[in-house]
Amino acid sequence: MLRHVLLLKLKEGVRPEDVAALDTAFRRLLDEIPAVAAGRVGPALRLPGSSGLPADYAVTLDFRTPADFTSYIEDPRHRRFVQDTLSPLREAAWSAQFEL
Repeated sequence: MLRHVLLLKLKEGVRPEDVAALDTAFRRLLDEIPAVAAGRVGPALRLPGSSGLPADYAVTLDFRTPADFTSYIEDPRHRRFVQDTLSPLREAAWSAQFEL
């Protein structure tokens, strides 16, 4: 198993309803793509003691194999989501994968 972690910095001016729509679209995407074994998404809470990294949104996705991760990244539904939904809102992104 491996975990993909994605932290997003959203563009200035992104409204709460934009974040809610992103959340809904991300959850729908995770249900549609069978390569994703498990996933959690949501707005950053920014609790006291958090790092200074200015992330606004966090994603963790679990995959059974590296091939499943590649399948997810290359899936046309994922590419369409990135192009149509995520990119218009995203200022920056940080990601990493690690073994569970």
